[in-house]
Amino acid sequence: MVAIILGNGESRLGRDYRTEFPNAFVYGCNGAYKESPDALVCVDTYMQHLIYKSGYCKDNLCYFSEWDSMPSLVLDMMSSDFIILMNKQGDSNECVISGNEDNTYVTWVDLPDKVIKIPEVDISSGGNALLHACESERFNEIILLGFDGMGAENVYQNDEGYERSTPRNEWVQERNSIMEKHNHIKFRYL
Repeated sequence: MVAIILGNGESRLGRDYRTEFPNAFVYGCNGAYKESPDALVCVDTYMQHLIYKSGYCKDNLCYFSEWDSMPSLVLDMMSSDFIILMNKQGDSNECVISGNEDNTYVTWVDLPDKVIKIPEVDISSGGNALLHACESERFNEIILLGFDGMGAENVYQNDEGYERSTPRNEWVQERNSIMEKHNHIKFRYL
């Protein structure tokens, strides 16, 4: 079986990967939720909250790191400094609280949803998607589509959540390391 990992490079624009590889399982990362992949992988805290706020996670398979729901009563014990409330959906009493060095984001969750928590590994969303595909043992071929490398433009560059996103050397290194460990799988860049 074939998996496609969608990179966010411009080289994949206009490519009809669903027609070209009709039976492939498609992993997208971050902003690719706008394209409805078969599974979405996101490890960026702010982007996770944006994706959930959009309603995407209700009906679409998502893999998020550090995504733990808890009773919203926990908010009463927190200082309101630096808290950004992302959404309040319906009568939910569960929320996810996470953040970075500058902000804490709170998103109320509407359970059941289709978010699966993945272990926190210090690699990018694309690296996590590749790792998940490899470790699933479902695929004998993995196609990396739109991984354009350093200096490339991101197809979502002007979207919220991508304000500081530029390709990094370590992303190439982490992909190479994952592929070396799973050398029984055929990998192709397109």
